[in-house]
Amino acid sequence: MGAARSNGGRVAVLTAAFWPEQTGSGQTVTELAEYLAREGFAVRVATSMPWYPQWEIWPEYRGALWRTDTHRGMTIYRAWHLIRPKPSSFTRIMHEVSLSFFSIANMVRALRGADVAIVALPLLSYTFTSALVAALMGVKQILVVKDIMPDAPVELGMMRNPVMIAVSRWMARCTYALASEIHTLGEGMRRRIASVAGPAKEIRIVPDTIDGAELAPVPFASNEFRRRFVAPGVFSVLHAGNMGKKQDLDLIVRAADRLRGDAGVHFYVFGDGAARAAFLERCAALALTNVSHFPLQERPMLRHMLSGADVVLVSQLPEVVDIVVPSKLVTALGAGAMVVAACDAASETARLVTESGGGLVIPPSDEAALVDAIGRIRRGEVDVASHRARARAFALRTFDRDAVYGPLAREIRSRYCRTDAPQLVSGS
Repeated sequence: MGAARSNGGRVAVLTAAFWPEQTGSGQTVTELAEYLAREGFAVRVATSMPWYPQWEIWPEYRGALWRTDTHRGMTIYRAWHLIRPKPSSFTRIMHEVSLSFFSIANMVRALRGADVAIVALPLLSYTFTSALVAALMGVKQILVVKDIMPDAPVELGMMRNPVMIAVSRWMARCTYALASEIHTLGEGMRRRIASVAGPAKEIRIVPDTIDGAELAPVPFASNEFRRRFVAPGVFSVLHAGNMGKKQDLDLIVRAADRLRGDAGVHFYVFGDGAARAAFLERCAALALTNVSHFPLQERPMLRHMLSGADVVLVSQLPEVVDIVVPSKLVTALGAGAMVVAACDAASETARLVTESGGGLVIPPSDEAALVDAIGRIRRGEVDVASHRARARAFALRTFDRDAVYGPLAREIRSRYCRTDAPQLVSGS
């Protein structure tokens, strides 16, 4: 295709998860890419067939090895990959290896003519392959670290083979070394990366962001979540998003078991993920009638859910301290949710909840503490209105998309982009 003049620059986004996925890194990387496209950058994306958090390729994307989509001015090159709804260690490896292999041609297409590549981690094999291809093509890289790999699966007991761990750590070191700069979500994550990448590497904290208007709280009287799902007089505890090991879903099961005799409290779980089947099996085995599971809802429903629930639970295993910052927490604060965070006191999650004044922090995996927090809120011992107001005000100050990505877009343009050169349109 022909060239067109633009002062935006050309950006390749290489990521294992992207639109139309609405949870996790797929959502947050898409938000960054969409912002750059709105700012005049020509954005081309190399990614997977959508698979998260269900851990299976979505039905409408099956039956092809490669596919090209367009979305909000961006061109998206997709590749097939092996995936299983109940992932084992072997199928996780095959997922990453197959995606990396089938994506190489798409990586080349996205990188050709690019001024800079945004390479997003958490899938280490895909990220390593992306970084290597970009380096071979002479494209400078910004590495965006959403999860610390392989620390996350190692510390959660999901990776135990010493050879795999050694290889993964080598891949992480190489990926860090190939990046011109590294962006991550919190100070604890920054320290972890620096311990591997070295003090000379430029590592910046760039948080996930919110659109304040999109997450504007909805009063109970007109709230669709309460109208559709919550019976009058019921105290609703909400967990929404990915259902994986890190989220410690068994905490909900144990708390619901303790409250099974109290018809005034109900747990609502919206989402999917690798741990969904086990969670539902546990609920069924205990005959819990105070827990309901629903699929992910459309994005416009999110603000109704987060602002309409009496409590939004953000739960993490005790091992999750500084290996990840959950995007669902940023979104919940932005919607003015009443957050209860069950997490390690030293974690980035606890720091954000405490600094914002937007919720309560309880010990991780402690169902007694969760039941107690629910009781205190129900009895009016917690100033919920003040917590909600502080949560939203903090999120608007700290995570506003224009405030975070605006300076970043200007810096990418000035630092990496040849703005006086002919600009390829995104689909070329």
